[in-house]
Amino acid sequence: MLDASPLPPSAANADLPFLPPVSPDPALVPADWRQTLAVGDIVSFRFPVEDVENVPPKKRPCLVLEVEPTDSVPRITLAYGTTVVSGRNRGYEVRIASSVACAAAGLHRPTRFIGLRRLAVSADHPGFIVSREAGTPKIGRLAGTGFERLQAVRARIHAEADIAADQRAERRREVAEERARRSEAPKRSFVVETIRSRRVASER
Repeated sequence: MLDASPLPPSAANADLPFLPPVSPDPALVPADWRQTLAVGDIVSFRFPVEDVENVPPKKRPCLVLEVEPTDSVPRITLAYGTTVVSGRNRGYEVRIASSVACAAAGLHRPTRFIGLRRLAVSADHPGFIVSREAGTPKIGRLAGTGFERLQAVRARIHAEADIAADQRAERRREVAEERARRSEAPKRSFVVETIRSRRVASER
């Protein structure tokens, strides 16, 4: 009678060639999208809407303005994307209108990215909409004149931030100097004079 009990793994594989474990090719391992986002990328993100209560943020295309490395995951600054045509914020917007530019950016319609409406979040923020197929919230990227326009908007924002920082530093310096002058101002001298009361002699 044959023994039907299973063989131990070593015995079951005794006649098979042994292949040592192979480490996966780093080039074939998908990179963590949180570490690969770059300025100019377009991502799907639930950007909060101002002055609207009890309405969850709607996912929309957003433009990566800045990527700031940290000890854990990068800090990402996003610009609000909208398909609404408007003449406002012309000095701070990046318009993507042509069909070729929209296709490269992963956009279905012409879109404006508003540099004045921006939000800084951690790359771990739950507002990022990660595609199941692609494994990333990135839907496209700016190219050509769109990327050049982005750089011009970033330069303007950085310049204004530097000016504001200089003004705050100047104000702090003025306040410190004013406090120093007050503390060093000579104190007003005064003389303590003792006045003795005179008693009037009573008449006899």
